[in-house]
Amino acid sequence: MQVYVHKEVHAFEYVFFTEFKNENELDFCCEKLKRYVSIVKAWSSKIGKFCIVEKETLTPIDYCPFCGEKIEYVSVE
Repeated sequence: MQVYVHKEVHAFEYVFFTEFKNENELDFCCEKLKRYVSIVKAWSSKIGKFCIVEKETLTPIDYCPFCGEKIEYVSVE
């Protein structure tokens, strides 16, 4: 699964990552991840990755926690 990410720098090095989607929706690797992302605000604009959210802790993920497929974060300029 590929996620396109754009890094923006605002006001004296404040870094913000935005997630880019194609004209179609992001092609999720599995239905469980798609459902999780739609229910939980799983995208972290500070980290630039999807995260598992537990209380106030964000754990960035590089692999889908449901099916194990690698999530590739592709930087877009």
